Amino acid sequence: MWIERLNAQRHNVSSSVSLAVVGVIWLLTQSLAVTTHIAPQETMELSFVAPERDHIFVKQPPIPQPKSDAAPPEKLTPKPTPTPEVKPSVTAISPTAAAATTETVKAEAPKLAQPVVASPVSPVPIAEPIKPTPAPSSASIESSYVATVRAQLNANKRYPTGREASLQRPSGKAVVWFVLNRNGTLSDAGIEDSSNSIILDNAALSTVRRTSYATWPEGSWPGQSQHRFTVTLDFVPVN
Repeated sequence: MWIERLNAQRHNVSSSVSLAVVGVIWLLTQSLAVTTHIAPQETMELSFVAPERDHIFVKQPPIPQPKSDAAPPEKLTPKPTPTPEVKPSVTAISPTAAAATTETVKAEAPKLAQPVVASPVSPVPIAEPIKPTPAPSSASIESSYVATVRAQLNANKRYPTGREASLQRPSGKAVVWFVLNRNGTLSDAGIEDSSNSIILDNAALSTVRRTSYATWPEGSWPGQSQHRFTVTLDFVPVN
């Protein structure tokens, strides 16, 4: 039942639309006819009254509109004219020619001198002036020579041997004097202070005569060719 009513309403709607189209066409023809005449004409108003139908209204489902997949046309904006770029012409070089050119450039390139790095200069030590060694005085030279002679005589000293020395077994100190030349040779000798024993005095003189002496050192006893020495020799019997 409701389907028939729906179809009837659709028929009414389609008839109304066709009437409206006819009216629009007629209006267009009238407007064209009016423009041909100079005198203005009054505009005619048309009113269409739809025929009355039963007071039953059926809600008509909306007619689906076809969706258009096409995107709306974009507004065309003038694009700036690009400035043409002038590209330098490049000539293709073969790898063999490029390698030869590189080797030629390397061969012709001057070798850069390596920077010379200055080594840190070490401060040169200032040499202190050499102080002259003071020359030994003649007194020290002479005392040193006398000590050497005394040591030699004590090293050569021998306790007397023989029957009387073994029986008496004397002991004492004999002071002997002797004269030496500058070359160290013995010139004369004698007893300055006796030991109270002839055996010991003779042993002291024998010690002085058989000892060899060194030459005088330079600077000792200046202006003298001979010098007299005195040595004390102590004799102690051997147990």
